[in-house]
Amino acid sequence: MKFDDVLREIGEFGLYQKRLMFLFCVTSCCVITQSVSPVFTIKIPKHRCKIPTYPNDTYELQSADHASLVNETIPLRNGEYTKCTLYDVMESDGTENRTERACNEWVFDKSVFTATLVTELNLVCERKIYRSHSSMMLFAGKFVGAFLNSMGGDYFGRRRVYTFMMLALIASSIGIIFVSNLPALMAFRFMAGAFTTGSYLGIFVITTELLGTRYRRYASIASKSAITVSMLTLTLLAYLLRNWQHFQASLTTPTIFLFIGYFFIPESPRWLVSKGRYEEAQKVLELVARVNGKSLPPSFQIEALASIDSASAASGAEGKQSVSPLSLFRIPRLFLRYTLLYFCWTLIVMTLYGLLLNVSNMSGNIFLNFGIMSTLDVVSITLFALLIERVGRRSFVIGAVGVGGLACLATILPAVLGGNDWVTQGLSLSGRMFVSATMAAMYTMSPELFPTVLRSFGLGSCSMMSRIGGIASPYIADLNTYVMGTFGAVLPQMVFGAAGLLTAIMMFFLPETRGRPLPETVRDAELFGRGNRLMHKANRPQPADVVEMTLLHPKASDNPKLKQSALVGCI
Repeated sequence: MKFDDVLREIGEFGLYQKRLMFLFCVTSCCVITQSVSPVFTIKIPKHRCKIPTYPNDTYELQSADHASLVNETIPLRNGEYTKCTLYDVMESDGTENRTERACNEWVFDKSVFTATLVTELNLVCERKIYRSHSSMMLFAGKFVGAFLNSMGGDYFGRRRVYTFMMLALIASSIGIIFVSNLPALMAFRFMAGAFTTGSYLGIFVITTELLGTRYRRYASIASKSAITVSMLTLTLLAYLLRNWQHFQASLTTPTIFLFIGYFFIPESPRWLVSKGRYEEAQKVLELVARVNGKSLPPSFQIEALASIDSASAASGAEGKQSVSPLSLFRIPRLFLRYTLLYFCWTLIVMTLYGLLLNVSNMSGNIFLNFGIMSTLDVVSITLFALLIERVGRRSFVIGAVGVGGLACLATILPAVLGGNDWVTQGLSLSGRMFVSATMAAMYTMSPELFPTVLRSFGLGSCSMMSRIGGIASPYIADLNTYVMGTFGAVLPQMVFGAAGLLTAIMMFFLPETRGRPLPETVRDAELFGRGNRLMHKANRPQPADVVEMTLLHPKASDNPKLKQSALVGCI
């Protein structure tokens, strides 16, 4: 018996799963707002050096005398005042030396934002790199958070790890409001990254493991929809609250209520069964069945749950014993599969977040650009919902990330041919739209490639490795602030476009997971995709698989359900 058989009896997508999915969506909203807020909070406004002899200096010209003093003090290049230098004035006799020197105080344009972390901590000129460092610390934290979730989720349980991450997220979200120096900013960005990722992955795994095969994509659709709504709300809040502390406080307030979810989120019964805790698993399943208006049949009581482990043992596996993650990488087939999966995650996350951060470097209105990007996510959700089950997970990822990569590479054309900025921006935003759809598909596909006993580790390790790409993304997104000229303006998009095409190529070598039961054991995972050829899409087992699974399950020929489950699980 497979765990999916139990779900079919108690409801694969009933009221209980819908309630759990709602809590998952709320968590998704809180996580994404904390991750995306730097687009606004570390936006670099227009600025110039502060005039030393003018105590009340402002970026806006106050009078003709003020304008004259600015012209005498600040160098003018290409019709704009320099941002980092001013003329060196001899204090002794007032004579002017036309040499330039770096300044250490600035005045900022307050027409867009009255205050940002950049203006608060003077993250401009030589200190501009710390802006990228702060985003890097966010993704470094996500790396650690994914690691803690992947290891802790399989050892301590999904629910315990989620609860810890959730409470820590609330604390760090409050702390970041009161940041007043650079070390504190780095520390709280790191914690925000760690605890947002841990919270999201924890409840995502719980939700996925309680959904039937046909409904797993709903978790990604629901999460993606919630994220889109929260990003549109984020745009409105940033427009209304131009001070970064007020803006950050508005994002933190909903996070405080996440603790309520503790009372409604169960431990994963799949995990409980894999650990031999059958009585606890039965209680959770009875609760799910009761909320769904069904009952747990006598044939699915403790003895039947134990038989899931027995079937696992027949597959040469783990049962209730602890299984080392290293066991996934001792098998050459799985080593190659998961290595490719890690590379794909790394490049997709690098591209997704890099294009998002690049919005703050685009010309035009930042609120309009971010709003358009968020609105295009509605299109990406629609594409995902309509196509993921029709064409399959792998084919969808190949098509979406490939088109997204080509759109990013195409930004070189208007730059070289002298096109309008809106063409470049349109291609860049379209590229991110397709990559965003790809990310939703990866969250659906990846857990389906890992066995139950290591599924939390699997998704967590994918997320963890992807943060390497996230760490690199702010530096790539800011390339156009260091490399000048026509090519420099679109250099970030070129890098992200190449990453998208490379991802599409690597995805050809991963198996399709559409419509197949989740592998329960390492042996199931090894057999998953056996017989598939490059570009193979068929959902039927190959003859070799039939023979092998019959040998593994001697009673399969006498038990049609076991035989059917074995055959489907081996593809």
